[in-house]
Amino acid sequence: MRTVKDPDTRKQEILSGALKVFAKKGFDKTTISDIAKELGISQGLCYRYYASKEEIYDEALNEYADIIVLSNMKRFDSKGKSLKEKIRSFSGSLKEYRESEKDNELLYSLFHNENSQKMHDQLMMKTAAKLVPHIKKELEEAKDNGEIKISDIETLTYFFVYGQLGMLLEHGGEKDCDKRIQDMLIEILHL
Repeated sequence: MRTVKDPDTRKQEILSGALKVFAKKGFDKTTISDIAKELGISQGLCYRYYASKEEIYDEALNEYADIIVLSNMKRFDSKGKSLKEKIRSFSGSLKEYRESEKDNELLYSLFHNENSQKMHDQLMMKTAAKLVPHIKKELEEAKDNGEIKISDIETLTYFFVYGQLGMLLEHGGEKDCDKRIQDMLIEILHL
C-alpha cells in the first residue's frame, strides 16, 4: 500500500536519505537510483521533489550553512561588548566554528573528510555569504557608536568576512591563525 506523506516531510526525508548515500558513496558516485533505493521509494518520487542530485546537494549545502551560522550566532553574545571585544571573541576561531557542526555528524562527515575539499570550500563560501548580513549589522552599530570611522560599511563587511575566509582555508590549522586575524582587523580599524 502506498504511503502518502506531507510534501515537506517527504522532501526532508529524501534530502536526509541522499545525505546518507552521499556520505557513504561520495557525491560523484551517487545516483538518484541509489537515493531511491536507500529510502525504499521510486526514482520518480525523488524526481517529483528534486530535479537532480545536484539540486539535492545544493539544498543540503544551504541547510548546513544555515545550521553553522545560526549555531555560531547563538554562541556569540555581542550585547554590551565593544567592537574590539567582539572581534576577539568571534573572528578567526575555526576550531570553535567547527564545534557546532559536530552535532550534525552526517553533514559533518560529508563536508569535512579527506575527499571532500571542493565540497568543504563550497560550504565555507555559502556560510560566509550567510554571515555577511550579521557582520554588517555589527559593523553598522560600531559606526553608529563612534567606534569606527569607515564610510563604506558594505565593503568593510565583505573584506571582514571574505578576507578571514582565505586565511582560514589556507592557515586555519596553525596555532596563531585566529590571533593574527584578530590583530590585523583591530589594527586596520584603529581599535
